[in-house]
Amino acid sequence: MKKLQPNLTYLSIALLLMASPLMAWMGVNVTWNAPDPAEGGRSDTYREAQRALTNEDWEDAEILFTQVADGGGSDADAALYWKAYVQLKRGRASLARQTVQELERDYSESSWIDDARALEVEARQASGRAVDPGDEEDEELKLYALNSLMHMDSERAIPVLEDFLQGDHSVELKEKALFVLSQSGSSRAREILESVAKGQQHPELAMKAIEFLGLEGGPETGQALQEIYSSATDPRVKSKALEGLMLGDHEEAVLAAARGESDPDLRARAVEMLGIMDARTELQELYRTETSPEVKAKILEGLFIAGDATTLSDLARTEPDPALRRKAIEGLGLVDSQESSEALASLYESETDTETRKKILEAFFLMDDAETLGRLARTEPDPELRAKAIESLGLVSTDDSRGTLKALYSSETDRDIKESILRAFMLQENHEALIEVVRSEEDRELRKKALEYLSFIDSDEAMDFLLTALED
Repeated sequence: MKKLQPNLTYLSIALLLMASPLMAWMGVNVTWNAPDPAEGGRSDTYREAQRALTNEDWEDAEILFTQVADGGGSDADAALYWKAYVQLKRGRASLARQTVQELERDYSESSWIDDARALEVEARQASGRAVDPGDEEDEELKLYALNSLMHMDSERAIPVLEDFLQGDHSVELKEKALFVLSQSGSSRAREILESVAKGQQHPELAMKAIEFLGLEGGPETGQALQEIYSSATDPRVKSKALEGLMLGDHEEAVLAAARGESDPDLRARAVEMLGIMDARTELQELYRTETSPEVKAKILEGLFIAGDATTLSDLARTEPDPALRRKAIEGLGLVDSQESSEALASLYESETDTETRKKILEAFFLMDDAETLGRLARTEPDPELRAKAIESLGLVSTDDSRGTLKALYSSETDRDIKESILRAFMLQENHEALIEVVRSEEDRELRKKALEYLSFIDSDEAMDFLLTALED
């Protein structure tokens, strides 16, 4: 529904963090849903109506949304929904129901229909009609009615929800019913939720019930989740229970799993949860006692999620395992703080291993540190590392990095380094710089390389230049 906003939870924070380049570091594949472009391309009147809505100027908002709806066009269905919403806010429940009916009649395929049906349930309730889920034929609408009933008379709604769960409905609808049940807060609702979470009934809903238990929080649900974790044999169920314990902020239980779980994957999962819970001290202790390199790598990820630049910096200096040292360096780049920047600069100066220094250069890229990369691209005496600094600078697409690379190309005499700068231009999709090289560079091979890189850039200017070059 367009007008609803999700509650911010530990899980939503974790998902927000799992974006490139973090996804590659953590080995996570995330499907990102694009935001709903609800107000993209809306008319001026519609936008004015939305401003009135935001200011709770209900009368003006109703007048303006009515104008938009009466005018037809692409905004009309959305305007009808918001008109009904405003009418309900003004205490005009009967008119709100009529507006919803108009929306359903004239725009039956509109994406606002589901929102409008929920609004209609509220309008019925506001107009004094008792909400009875049994009166509804549409299953989705029944759930809206049950949700309203739960706020009015939870004792009456819970048995209806139990019957709904027993009925021949889709798993998706049953999950929605389970969510409504989880919002009750009554002891009976919790009993049902725990029973489903433990697989005693409706096993197809167990995973979702575990999630809802975690969102509910509290010591009783924490105990139930620990029992589920201890008794489960399916790693997927145990993992979901860990997630629930994290959502409920049951740190001791998650720490116990991180310390005592025999399955390395589940131990790693518990470590991730500790990172999301900002359990820095616990993660530091775990790292000191852990022997599995795989789990230690997960602890480093947890330290990054917790933003612990101090511990990551210490481990980047002292960890004897080269792979784990480089993992800590990458984590420092992802923390992106003044402390991590200073630690990386110091590490680069003191480090002697070329591969580790390359990782530090990659970390500067992760931090978008064009200044440091530009300095190293100019002054690094090792040609291999200098080429790596230039490549990393090419991945930082800012005005500063573009200017630095152009200046470098103009002053550079080493042909291999100049070719590295051309590649950096390509990485930045800087067709202007490549075209300039083709026009002014005396070295034929470098001009050819600039043309090759130019062909990788998807722009009208690059295409036009290449076509012109073919004609010449």
